[in-house]
Amino acid sequence: MPVSLPPQGPRRRCCRAHEPRGVHSQAADVLVAPRSGGIPRDRALRLHRQSLVALRLRQRVGLGPRGEVRVRGLHEIIDRERFDDAVVRFESAHRGDLLQASRDLFYDLVVPVRETSGKPAVVEMSTFSIAAAPELARIFPEARFVHSVRDGRDSGVSKVGLAEKAHHPTDAISGIDFWADRLRLADIGARGLSADERSRLHLISLDELVWADRAGAYAELLSFLGVEDEQPMRDFFELRMTGQAANRGRWREGLDDAEQRQVTEHYEATLARLEREEYHCAPLLRRTYERTLASQPST
Repeated sequence: MPVSLPPQGPRRRCCRAHEPRGVHSQAADVLVAPRSGGIPRDRALRLHRQSLVALRLRQRVGLGPRGEVRVRGLHEIIDRERFDDAVVRFESAHRGDLLQASRDLFYDLVVPVRETSGKPAVVEMSTFSIAAAPELARIFPEARFVHSVRDGRDSGVSKVGLAEKAHHPTDAISGIDFWADRLRLADIGARGLSADERSRLHLISLDELVWADRAGAYAELLSFLGVEDEQPMRDFFELRMTGQAANRGRWREGLDDAEQRQVTEHYEATLARLEREEYHCAPLLRRTYERTLASQPST
């Protein structure tokens, strides 16, 4: 997800000598974050006076839970004529400078939405944004990345409930496997960042943000983004971003004790594998899981 926010200190520019038409001279930072717990987080961020409403720029067609066709994508925010004009400009420029042409294409599409909002920030929340972080970091050297993770049991079950595509999980066990495979792609992306680029990657646990360490996780996120706490955003965080709203523990629904133990054993084995393979998010996932265990009554 890209978020444009005024950076602290001097702003670095991408290919400054090649900025065309002056349209990007006021472009703010780009914050990129995937959607595991991202939707409530992004709704909170957009209440800040410097944050634009969150965007999802990948177009996707799928079936909703009741079989209805759902089409999401650029057509929701960009009219066809503007899209076609932007594509023509990209096609004429990309052979000379692919990175700059890609950057121009993004802002050609997003600038009208940003201007309408009256805010300098752009938040983009496509699912695979962290997996694509190395490429995005080259296109947007001012970008900051937020990787939001959560307990794999809840994350997997949330996808089971959607079941929009044939390859989506069908139960809690396959949900964990689906979650782990998505993390694998994100970890490859994180490893592809340079040391400097890694300093612009912030890892956050939705479970800590809504339950285990609310104040700490919230403060760290604001500090990373370089924004002040503001009352509308604070109100949303305190009233709407809760463990109940995030459906913590939903994975247990419909499972008896034996089935819950089976799911937990599979999750523990998966988490141990992530640690052995040194996933960048494994320590945070372990810490959150240990906090969850400590909060449960002893049997």
